[in-house]
This record gives sequence, C-alpha cells and structure tokens, in this order.
Amino acid sequence: MSTIMLKPYKSNIVTLSANFVDYFMPKARGEYVKVYITLLRYTQMGEDGVTSNFLADILGLLETDVFKALEYWDQVGLISLHTIDAHGSMSIEIKESQSLVSPLLTRSEENPVQSEKPTSEPEKRTENMDPMLQEISMLMGRPLSSSEAEKFLYFKEQYKLAEEVIILLVQHCVLKGKPNMKYIETVAISWDSQGIKTAELAQQNIKKHEEKWMNYRKVLTYIGMSDKDIPKPQEDLLEKWFYTFGFTTEMILKACDISFNTLGKVEMGYINGILRSWLKDDIKTLQDIEKNEKKPRKSRPTKKSQDKDFTEREYDYDDLERKLLGWDK
Repeated sequence: MSTIMLKPYKSNIVTLSANFVDYFMPKARGEYVKVYITLLRYTQMGEDGVTSNFLADILGLLETDVFKALEYWDQVGLISLHTIDAHGSMSIEIKESQSLVSPLLTRSEENPVQSEKPTSEPEKRTENMDPMLQEISMLMGRPLSSSEAEKFLYFKEQYKLAEEVIILLVQHCVLKGKPNMKYIETVAISWDSQGIKTAELAQQNIKKHEEKWMNYRKVLTYIGMSDKDIPKPQEDLLEKWFYTFGFTTEMILKACDISFNTLGKVEMGYINGILRSWLKDDIKTLQDIEKNEKKPRKSRPTKKSQDKDFTEREYDYDDLERKLLGWDK
C-alpha cells in the first residue's frame, strides 16, 4: 500500500452565500461589506489572523471604520465577536456564511427542476417577527440580532413600556445618531426610573430633551464641538451650567470668550470656574459683569514684587487661572 501525500491547496475563490448577497449586503454600508468579504477571504484561506491596521490599509478605511463594521456584523449575527485580552485583540467566528449556502446547494441538487427560491432564515425571521420588532428594524435600518430582539421584548415585559413607547424611544435614539443598543438601553432605564410609560409622557420627555439640546448645541457649535462626540463629563457640565447654575446661553458664551482670551483655548474646567464665581457673586447678566468690572480693585502684592501694590478687579481672571491650574500652590 502506498501513501499519497497531499499538498495543502488554498482556493483563490471567496465563497459568498446567496442570502448574504440577497438580504444582508443591500442593507449594509459599503465599507462594512468590504470588511466582511475580506474577513471571509482570509478565513477561507486558513489564515490565523489579521490586524485591524492591515485591514484598514488594504481597504482604504480608518481603523474606527473597521471596528464599526465588526460591531455591525456581530449585531446582525453573521459573525461572533469576542475580546480576548486587554489590548483589544479579538476572536472572530464567521457564523452563518456556510450554513446559508449549504441548504441552497442541497435543495437544488435534490430537485434541479424546482425553480422556486427557498426562503432564507433571515427572511423567515423577518416575516414572522413581532410587528413592533419589524418597525424597530426599519427604524434602525438593519435586521435585529436575536439578542437585540430579546432585549426589546425585555423592555416591554420588565419595564412595562408600551410598544409605541419603545418605538418612540428607538426613533429618538436614531435621530440623535446613537442607534446602538447600549445607549438605547440606557435611555430605556432612564425612562423607567422617571415613570415614562405612555406615548404622551414619552413625547413630552423627547420635546424637553430636544429643547435642552438646542441650548447645548449653541454652546458646542460656538466652541467647535459636535453634540454626537461630546463625552459624558462635558455633557454633565453643560447641564449644570444651564439647569443647576441657571445661566443663559449668552452668559455661557461670554465665559467661553473669556477662556479663549485668557488661555488661548476653550477649557471646560476653566469655564466652569468662571461660572461658579459668577454664581457666587450673583452675576447673572452681561450688565452685571460690566458693573463688577467697574468696581475698585483690591490691593494685592504680585509674586514678582512683594513690595509693589496694584489694584485689580474684584473678579480677577488671571488669579482664577492660577488657581485652576494649581500655580498658586
């Protein structure tokens, strides 16, 4: 008996399922499709792994686009994505590419004459889906993963949110540019804690939220920031300035000007210090600032010359800067 040695053969063909082409590809962004097909190629070639930087380079994308694509395909269920270490390394398993193709090939081999196209699993899932979930899927512009569908049903059962309230919640998050499940769940928890259980209360809350963000956007636009990119600590500062301190947009923009003129940049912590001082001194309007600037300055020795006195305003921005930056210690 002779042993026949086989040399490994790597196909130069990337196999895509018909269901991917018919159902998933039309709904996905172009760069997401590029990432998925490239992952499929290297998986089918038996590669152990690729780096996000490599994918970004060969596809002409940013690394952030690559990560967004991976999150998208994980959400729709075509890949299983797991972080495996503290450096952000990931384990990726292509979950449905072969299972979506095999049934089609098997059926056509068994009955070559049959021309009727079999219904794919995603299509069946969509047809049989709860009407609320169907509408949510349309709002989000993509099919829901099974875990996402379960989460929305959980909102309904656990938080006792009406279906129309959940739909309003999703619509609100999508319009804010934050259609990810983590943010949607955060809003759902907030609504539950506030007792927002009806469509009327939900609409009132959304209107109040939009009015609040209209004020925020004026400040953010003025200092060159986007409301979609603002970190939570900065958002909390804006809320404090408007709704705890009670300052108008005009006064906050004035504080922004002072920060820029003093530091050469807009520093949120510095602005917060200015507004706290104004609150303490009961300065609420631009006229109050003007009146305060006309008050006689207190005599205070400079650091350069202890024996030379000078007068300054009761509200001293230079002194505030030193304190905020820790230079007075």
